[in-house]
Amino acid sequence: KDRRTSYWFEPVPNSKVVYFQFNSVSSNPPEPLDAFLERLLNYIDEQKMEKLIIDMRWNNGGDGRLAYPILNRLTRAEKINQRGNLFVIVGRYTFSAAPIVASVIESFTNAILVGEPTATGPNFIGEDNFFNLPYSQLPVSVSDQYHETTWTTDTRTALTPLLLVPFSVEAYKAKRD
Repeated sequence: KDRRTSYWFEPVPNSKVVYFQFNSVSSNPPEPLDAFLERLLNYIDEQKMEKLIIDMRWNNGGDGRLAYPILNRLTRAEKINQRGNLFVIVGRYTFSAAPIVASVIESFTNAILVGEPTATGPNFIGEDNFFNLPYSQLPVSVSDQYHETTWTTDTRTALTPLLLVPFSVEAYKAKRD
């Protein structure tokens, strides 16, 4: 649906499931991320929803420090933070700060990862530093900050979902997830 909006949610018709599309790890006016998460979790409680799907397939990052406020909210949502009630959809476009969020959720909640492997693993070098090469003046970008969201020995190059759902052209054309 709306991939231009940083985050939004809606109930899945005829179910007790809430779908949360999380397109950017950012906190945007007019509704900062923390206020959005409070509204989302209040909705889940008030409407007696049973499951939450967080779709991060199109999330290409933002501010990785926001992973911990998200984690804090999810770990306190006792009804949702149970195996089989919390799902995170990831994929090849889950990039930069988004795997940080997905990795933290995977490590510290009862979430089940679904979809395709992410573009990077849970521990990676990131953050852009732009400069021009001294002689050619060609612009380049070099990443120089190490992000570690799991144990030091974790050498995975991607977050691989427990429920692997490979991309298919047929499903894409039919607009079917």
